[in-house]
Amino acid sequence: MSDELEFHHRVSQFLFHEVRLIDERRWAEWEALFLEDGVYWAPATPGQPDPVNHVSLIFENQLLRKVRIARFASPAAPSLQPFPRTAHLVTNVMVDRRDAKAVAVSSRFLMAEYRRDAQRFYAGAYSYDLAPSGDSFRIRQKKVDLINCEGPIESSSVWF
Repeated sequence: MSDELEFHHRVSQFLFHEVRLIDERRWAEWEALFLEDGVYWAPATPGQPDPVNHVSLIFENQLLRKVRIARFASPAAPSLQPFPRTAHLVTNVMVDRRDAKAVAVSSRFLMAEYRRDAQRFYAGAYSYDLAPSGDSFRIRQKKVDLINCEGPIESSSVWF
């Protein structure tokens, strides 16, 4: 296997593993994939230039992700009962840029969520800024560009 093909395989496996942790509700393991200063971002408009000067659907740093994870574990969160079940599909994984300190990756996704007799679908593009970490990676930023980000979106209780 060529080095480029092997690297692409490692990146793809990392992305597949990341969404598997969400689907299996392995929140602490999912959170551990992020660097301490890592962020999770879902823009509210197509082409939104940044999450700081513009309203976003989601913009979470480590503290906000941990607050959400604690809420998931709390029996005092009736809005999460029953807890949604999800299935994420990730495809079209492309390594866009790579050097010793950073890897830029893009992919497409479809996420199905089922809760309270209703099934919802979310689709779009993922963009990752990954930091190499041994044989794997850590997430510096995960950006979720929903295809309908500017339209009405029924709130999802979990991450896209």
